[in-house]
Amino acid sequence: MLLTMVMASIVLLILVGGTLFCFPEFAQSRWVWPLKPFNTRFLGAIYLTALVGLVSLVISRRVALTRLIMPMMAVFTTIVLMVSCLQLQQFEPGRRATDIWFWLYLVDCVGAGYYCGYFSAYHFPRLRRLPGLWPIGLGVQSGILGVYGWSLLFSPVAAGSAWLWPLDVFHAQLYSAIFLAGSLGSALLSRRATTAETKTLGAIQVTFSSLVLLGIWLVDRVAQRIDWGLWVSWAWVGAIALLGLIGLGLISQSSLGAKTATDT
Repeated sequence: MLLTMVMASIVLLILVGGTLFCFPEFAQSRWVWPLKPFNTRFLGAIYLTALVGLVSLVISRRVALTRLIMPMMAVFTTIVLMVSCLQLQQFEPGRRATDIWFWLYLVDCVGAGYYCGYFSAYHFPRLRRLPGLWPIGLGVQSGILGVYGWSLLFSPVAAGSAWLWPLDVFHAQLYSAIFLAGSLGSALLSRRATTAETKTLGAIQVTFSSLVLLGIWLVDRVAQRIDWGLWVSWAWVGAIALLGLIGLGLISQSSLGAKTATDT
């Protein structure tokens, strides 16, 4: 049952994320609400990033990854569904795509929540505390992502005003989901983690950072809407880039952890 749900999600993420990011003009005319270029690529980056965690779960076939992926998926889908229900005016009623949107998120939300409970009592034998400053670093990362995510959700106007491009309330609240999911994942691994979890979270952060930065460059080279003379623009881009660098560090740490486990 879990594999079926994950495989179905993977297919949808490839189609939706790939279309939004690689064929934005085509996606905009068919999306469930009006999209502008920056938001189109950013949504594509989010969906393609979600793909990384689910593909890792399928390829590795390690139960330990459910401890990371299912809670992150539950948080993401719950917030997106909640925001969508509170912002029904953004959707065109009676349209088939609108019905599909709500049913898919409802199924994913319930499914992810169920498997969070199902695996909550499972014993993961290879959980270890990460060495050095990683627990502190991931704790700090979790706190920053959490504060930013909650700000986007509950103070969308204020938090959205510091965004790289103009952000309306609906998109600000919608984007809070990716930051809050990342906050939860970071918090989980700041306590204990397996090598597979460390590598997967690192890959998720590298993918998100790379795709967001690439998407910004692709859109702004044509639109030229971002004021690069403002320090907040560089701070925003720098924060996204830093997230990717931390992800590379996590991948490197997972390789060292795997080597240590093999040597011992």
